[in-house]
Amino acid sequence: MIYQSTLMKSIMSVILIVTLIFSFNILSSADNSYAASMKVKCSGITKGVIADKYGRYGTMKDYVPTCSIPLKITNPPKGTKCYAVYMYDTDCDGENSKYFIHWIAVNYKSKTFAANASISKKKSMKQGINDYGKNGYGGPYPPVTHNYKIKVYALDSKVSLKNGFTYKEFQKAIKGKVLATKTIKGKYKVK
Repeated sequence: MIYQSTLMKSIMSVILIVTLIFSFNILSSADNSYAASMKVKCSGITKGVIADKYGRYGTMKDYVPTCSIPLKITNPPKGTKCYAVYMYDTDCDGENSKYFIHWIAVNYKSKTFAANASISKKKSMKQGINDYGKNGYGGPYPPVTHNYKIKVYALDSKVSLKNGFTYKEFQKAIKGKVLATKTIKGKYKVK
């Protein structure tokens, strides 16, 4: 009788633990799937190729391409207050990171980064230093065709950065505030 009682308690404990784990996994997967539902589209990338105007064949200032690439965000996670963007060249080393940084920006509230938002909407965001040594967007200017990634972050609050921040300051500032990320890719072709 004592043996059966102990066995029943053990079975009930196992059932309780399994139920709790199952419930936690359902909640976690619901949160993850919601975050995973965020999408980012770029009308400046067609069939994996970045349009000429967003790099070396576009608008220039001091030998740096200045027309930032357009982005449209849909289905951001609940609680998103603003967005951050990080664009980099995966085929080139940078001054301040593993990759050459073309654009880092934070605190942008709109789900749409229009073409040239780096300039036309500069008061609506804070922008960091790119690897050209300039504040804001510095588009692709590769010697041969290079690959690029644009990573968009949904943040749960604004970050305390001023224009001219570094990549390391960016990483530190967004830590613990990221609700979701989405990365898109494109090549910039040299003619």
